[in-house]
Amino acid sequence: PAARHDHLLAERLLSKAPQLAVMPGGRRKWPGGHSSNWRLHWSDHSWFKVEQEGDGLTDAMMEEWGAWMDSQFERRFGSDNWPPLTASTLNFSRNELGDEGVRCVVDYLQRREIGVQMVKFFKNSIGDGGAWAIGQMLAHAREPVHEVHLSHNRITEQGACSIFESIARCRRYPYPLERSGRRDSQGLTPIWLRMEYNCIQWSAIERRLDQRQVRWCSAESRDGWAPKENSPMVCMHSSYKNQKVDVAGVTAGVGQAGAQKGPAATGAPLDAAEDEAEADVGPDEVPMYVFLDASAVRRFAAEKGSAKERLFTFQGLLNLCSQGHMKCTPPDEATVQKWVGPVEERDRIIFVVTDTVLDELAHVADVSAGERRLIEWLRNSPESYLQLCHQWGILEVLETQLHTQLIKLAGWEQRAQELRISRWALHNLDFACLWESQIDSEGRVCFVTADEALCTFAAEASASVDGVRCVSAVHVHVLDEAFRTDQKHGGLKLYEAAQKSKANKYCGVMLSAQIMQRLIIEPSRPAAGDAGAGPREPATEDDFRVALAEALGLLGDIRPFVEGAEHVYSNVCERQTHFTYLLHPVTDLPQFAQADRNTMELINMRCFYMAQYEMVRIRAGFEPVSFPRNETLAELLNGTSPLCRPSGGARAPM
Repeated sequence: PAARHDHLLAERLLSKAPQLAVMPGGRRKWPGGHSSNWRLHWSDHSWFKVEQEGDGLTDAMMEEWGAWMDSQFERRFGSDNWPPLTASTLNFSRNELGDEGVRCVVDYLQRREIGVQMVKFFKNSIGDGGAWAIGQMLAHAREPVHEVHLSHNRITEQGACSIFESIARCRRYPYPLERSGRRDSQGLTPIWLRMEYNCIQWSAIERRLDQRQVRWCSAESRDGWAPKENSPMVCMHSSYKNQKVDVAGVTAGVGQAGAQKGPAATGAPLDAAEDEAEADVGPDEVPMYVFLDASAVRRFAAEKGSAKERLFTFQGLLNLCSQGHMKCTPPDEATVQKWVGPVEERDRIIFVVTDTVLDELAHVADVSAGERRLIEWLRNSPESYLQLCHQWGILEVLETQLHTQLIKLAGWEQRAQELRISRWALHNLDFACLWESQIDSEGRVCFVTADEALCTFAAEASASVDGVRCVSAVHVHVLDEAFRTDQKHGGLKLYEAAQKSKANKYCGVMLSAQIMQRLIIEPSRPAAGDAGAGPREPATEDDFRVALAEALGLLGDIRPFVEGAEHVYSNVCERQTHFTYLLHPVTDLPQFAQADRNTMELINMRCFYMAQYEMVRIRAGFEPVSFPRNETLAELLNGTSPLCRPSGGARAPM
């Protein structure tokens, strides 16, 4: 009963409060709503995006869209001499569009020769006619399309075949990828296609696709395709076989799909009582939410105007956004670097500040005169970090007025008081845990604090609350250190880039949810055997004595090695670090060679190492770089010389 009460209360919190309305992809928007007018956002001189998700658009309304777009282009460029235009994103998802609405969009794009990188039409009423139009766009667009999202529609096998066969016939896919992302050995990558929850019986057309030589695969993410060396034409999301209905019998006539000159009729209407839980929110459609408590906000904002050798400050994050080194949604007037490309929900990191945090900051301002000006600026100024980060799409402020009692952390008030955790911080952590419970994908929510006690509290609660998926709590210092010390995933590059207000070139990586997942979320998860282990007992004085004795014993064991290494370093290397050595094949003694490439002297074993390198090159089939090719030497190295062959029963000379 208690669990049922928690579920109902959570449902009430997240459904009835306008401020907490669940938006597409798990997003929560800044309070204030949005208009249903046509919208176009310029990201560069000739690059733009269209975001019309959830605007209640119908086919009849789309007849006006093309004329409105023309008016926007004429206002920007005049009536003649438009430059080549490219839409980074066209998002018409969660509307009431059918085949005619899709045809209006495709016809306009083809008439104006507008390139498109990402097209989103998921959760509409599109049938095979709309799918046929999409296939024509993929085949004849000015440049290859990167992504197409068509899940939760009414497309059957016939529409699926028309898309796949258009892709195969045009020979434009896989396409050359210029921005960051995975490529094969020739620099190519497949188009990303999502068509789950339609009316497609894949077993009826897979053989046909093979006959048409359509090379395709499925994967969990955009860059998860295979084989690595040779990109397929299409990569589908791995959930593609999840379809709405069993459409047995509708495959009659599929043999003629693609041979028609025009589109086919839309399929029969689906059951309106379809479970709404099956929304178009897979693991790769939900952003990562990073909840900040008041201590973290103060730490993020403390170095106003500079990043001060830290990545995770508001200024550092804004630096990355303006450089094009963070996945975000820039404001209209911002210049977007071309390497950024389309940004999906799965890529984004959204920092969350609740009104509870703002209340605690107001309390801090009342009792701390030294921080009063900064906090008032942060809470009230239109130029504050909160406002600027929101404009770049990396921060949202949430109202939690209905969250009046603890839900996930009920019963932990006493422990919070023992650790001197404020009631605001406790409610904020509880709300983050509640938020985590409403997202199906694991590891998409974390909690950042600058309070050690709160980290301890969160770890204890996470270990002992049975059946509850508690949020990962991370100290802000650990957050910075994880990136500063990482050289495998690009964390250090981002850490260094955040210190600069501008960047002349791409550093090779962008701050995204995927990097946060690898560096922060995965290391913070408990091992499989630790789940449900219960709270740890506090360490006793005897525990400290045992640990100290073990440390002293270990120090005694390693001291001879340390002293020996220091002796060799001082007497053999003479404090020179630019050297290397090789064991002599006869004496087994080390032969040292200088490895400082700044000097031109051939000393010690430099010539020996160069000869060794050249022999490896020749053996591998490459030409030497330090001397002309010598056929005798090549034959000896490859074992084809007469000196390498035995004769008359005697051993070979070499």
